[in-house]
Amino acid sequence: MVLSGIPRGVGIWLLLSLFAPLAAADEVDAQRFVEQAVTANLTANEAAEVALRTSESAEIKDFAQDVVADHPRNNADLETFARERQLQLPSDEQLQKTAKEEVKQLDGDDFDARFAELQVRSYEQRVELFSQAAEKGDTELQSFARTKLPVLKAQLQTARLLARNRP
Repeated sequence: MVLSGIPRGVGIWLLLSLFAPLAAADEVDAQRFVEQAVTANLTANEAAEVALRTSESAEIKDFAQDVVADHPRNNADLETFARERQLQLPSDEQLQKTAKEEVKQLDGDDFDARFAELQVRSYEQRVELFSQAAEKGDTELQSFARTKLPVLKAQLQTARLLARNRP
């Protein structure tokens, strides 16, 4: 063995120190997290506003109303986190473009089913994003993400129920 002349503890330390840069690369970048979270939040809100105008389902409208009601608080929390960390928020132009592309998926027949599926995908992505941040972010990002995860997971479950109830 190559490390045979090196004491075991030193050899392990040496191996770990060589791979430390790889482990650090797995850390979630707070700037990218904020960009993705703000974009996902706006997209879900835009879709919910369309649902409030378009859907005839009380169940869909109730869910959409909850999404719209949560939007200002979620945005304020993300903006505060970004400001405290001196991170840049995406421009309104970038956000609107991304949100409109996602919401275009709602055009056509079966609006309610499309809306429910879009919300499931959106919440799955957000839960994954926040879970990664809660595990692999820096201390502040982990704390922020962990406080948001229970609500996101509950909303994901509600979205999944909506999708199951659609023909």
